[in-house]
This record gives sequence, C-alpha cells and structure tokens, in this order.
Amino acid sequence: MKYYLIYLKDKIKNYFKIKGKKIITTIGIQLLFLSLIIGIIAPISIYLTNNEPSEYLDIVIDHLDMQYDPRNMTIFDNMTSTPNIFLNPHTQSTYSDGSLSPETTIQWHIANGYNVMFMTDHNDERGGIEAERIAKEKYSDKIIVIPGVEWTNCRCHLGLIGIREKVEKIKWPTNKEIKKLIDWVHSKGGFVILNHVPWSFWAGLDQPTMDEWLEMGIDFLEVVNQGTIDYQNILYCKKHNLRYVTGIDLHLYTKELSWTVFNIPEAKQLKPTDPISSVVPTLTEKIIISTLRNQSTQTSFIFDAKGSIIKANPKNSPTNPKFIFLSPWIYIGRFFHSFFEIEKGQYSFVAGSCTEQIVNIHSNQLFSLITWALILFLICQVLYLLLKELSKFILKKFNKKGNKEIKKEDFEKNFNDSVEREDSDSSTNSEDPLQKTKSTFYDDNDSDGL
Repeated sequence: MKYYLIYLKDKIKNYFKIKGKKIITTIGIQLLFLSLIIGIIAPISIYLTNNEPSEYLDIVIDHLDMQYDPRNMTIFDNMTSTPNIFLNPHTQSTYSDGSLSPETTIQWHIANGYNVMFMTDHNDERGGIEAERIAKEKYSDKIIVIPGVEWTNCRCHLGLIGIREKVEKIKWPTNKEIKKLIDWVHSKGGFVILNHVPWSFWAGLDQPTMDEWLEMGIDFLEVVNQGTIDYQNILYCKKHNLRYVTGIDLHLYTKELSWTVFNIPEAKQLKPTDPISSVVPTLTEKIIISTLRNQSTQTSFIFDAKGSIIKANPKNSPTNPKFIFLSPWIYIGRFFHSFFEIEKGQYSFVAGSCTEQIVNIHSNQLFSLITWALILFLICQVLYLLLKELSKFILKKFNKKGNKEIKKEDFEKNFNDSVEREDSDSSTNSEDPLQKTKSTFYDDNDSDGL
C-alpha cells in the first residue's frame, strides 16, 4: 500500500508537471466564462425580481357562497339610531397595487356583509369607475359602489370620495396645495378622508399635524386601518368634533376586520331578520354622499380582531402566464437578492420613492457564497480530471486486450500454416513439428511484446 501511494503521488506530480500549465490556463478561461455568464444573468434576474408581474390573474374568494353578518357584534359608540349602512371606505384593486380585480373586490365585500363600498385606487380613478359599472350591471341589488381616488404622495394618503376624473399628482405637496385640493373635492360634491395616520408615520411620510389637517378641512379621519386601531386619534376626533371611519385598505389577502356604520333615514330601516343587502334598492350615490357630508350624521364602527372566514386565497387562484414564463428568472433573482437589500423607502405613486434608495450588501454571506462557489468549481474540475484519466486508463487496457486477441488470431493462422507446411517433411524431421512451430511463433512474437 505504501509503495502504491508513493507511485500514485509520483504519477500525479509528473502529470501536473507535464500538463499543469495547460490545466491552469483552461481553469482560468472557464472561470472567466462562468463570471461572464453570472454577470449577465444576475442583473437581468434581479431587475425582473424587482419588477415582477403579478403572480395571479385574480384571487379566488374562499366561502363565497356564505354571507357574513356583522350585526351580532357591538358597535364602538352608542348610536342614536340603528345602522342600516355597512361601509368600507378604503380599498384598492388591480388598477393600482391591489391583488383583486374590481369584480372580485365587489364579491368579497358582498360576502363580508357590506352594502356600500368606496373604490379608491392610488392616483387612479379607473378602478373606481370600472367597479361602479360592474356593480350596476351585475350586483345592483347587493351593493352600491362609489368611485374615488386615494391621492398618494410623500406627505399623505387622502381618500377623495366621489371623484371620477384625474387628479394632479404632486410628489411633495405643500399645505397650501393640499388645502386647494380639498376645496376642489368639496366643489365637486365629494368629501375627503385622511387615511392611516399611524402607518404614514411608520412609512416616514412628512405629514402635516392633526391641527393643520383640521384647518385644511378634512371631513373624516380613518382611525382603524386593517388591524390597527388609532385610539389616540379617536380621542382627538371626539375632542375636536371630527368624524371617523374605518378602512380595510384591501391590497393582498386581508381578512375582514371592521365595518364603518351609520344610518340613512331615507333608506330602508333594517329589521334583525332582513339581509344587509336589502337596503341597497332604496339607496343612491347622491343620498349616501349627501348624508356623509352632513355634519350631523353620526358614524361609528364595528371591529373584530378575529375577522371573518371569508377571505381571498391565492391557493386555487389562476396564475398569470407572464409570471410563469418569467418565473425561472424571478426565482434566480430572489436568490441573488438574498445577499443584499434595497431600502427603497416609501413609494410615492408619483415618481419613484420618497427617500433615497440605499443598498445594503450582506458582505459576509456574499463572501461565503463566492468561497463555496470556488470550492465546488474546483471539486468539479478535480473530478473531471480524475474521470478523464480513469477513462483513458480503461480505454488503454481495453485496447491492449484487443491487440492480444488480434495477435492470438494471427498465432492460430500462422500455427495452422506451419503445420500444413511441415506435414510433408515430418518423416525427415525428428523434432515434434507442433512443438517447434509453437516455439518458433512465440519466439517471433516475443519481440512484439505479447
């Protein structure tokens, strides 16, 4: 064993002495080529990951055949009249950054016990207009959809309700510009909701103060956003006689958690056994907006942290063919993206982010990735060289065996010829002809190395 190892060591040493330069050159070229391939794939895949299309064409609603009734829960405030309106004033669709199409959004609201909803896509009036059209054509006895826009920028998110036209986008509006917009909405017969103050604070928006908002003339403050209750601003509203609403702010696969409630005297008054949707035939957009613009209208809300079981579920939803086509690139991009982060800041929905983008590279993990890539590359090279030499060795042995078989055939042929020639002289030859011929043939072939 010892001598075999010494032999193997010498063999490897001689191999690299003869072919070492060629091997190093080949490996270097392969590394450069591999680096070039990665240099092409990485930026393309990262770009597609950061701009990937929606994974689903639409989201399927679980338990859509059920009807959730929130009336068995306690209303936050003591109300002077029983609510007959169950409203979600804040939702998005696929026209901005929502996951549900306008029609699926409508179905989700009907199943979760709403009879009125405001569709407010970010800086886009088209989702609201489309949802209003679908509701009138298909669900006119179930729900009223009022279009609007969530005016979005680096200072605030405002729900402009009743607006069906494009609104000027301003990335950093001044208080004066905000006040001008609020007055414009009022002149159009609509009203304004200030959305999710706590979230805007967490997102780093440069918000006006609540006193400034009050002076600018907002009509409502959103005090419940998804699962967050802004209790301090509830107290502020009560102190300053500012009315409040809730907002599901439906983007992804959110459960239903809250309902804004109020009463419209002109509409049907609900009995406990009446479906919530039975009010809809007695409602119009004009009645709803005029009631909410009336300062004497009391609004409150129902909140349930558990939420309803009727929710959007991507599990059985139709996948976007564009996403499927790009998915290999997207998944590769996600892998590369795990070694760095881009702090984009809050998106303005006007032009880029509200803050400077910062790239944080995980240098230790990236170094580990490069190290392991080189180790695996070298292991593959060694295995390749070993397999290459092993295959040469096997082929060489196989060729030697083949040569021996060929020489054996030559031997048989020469042997038979010798026997025939010497048969005629056997009487005069005292030596055994077979032995002589074999001896002669082997002597001749010994020089060939058989």
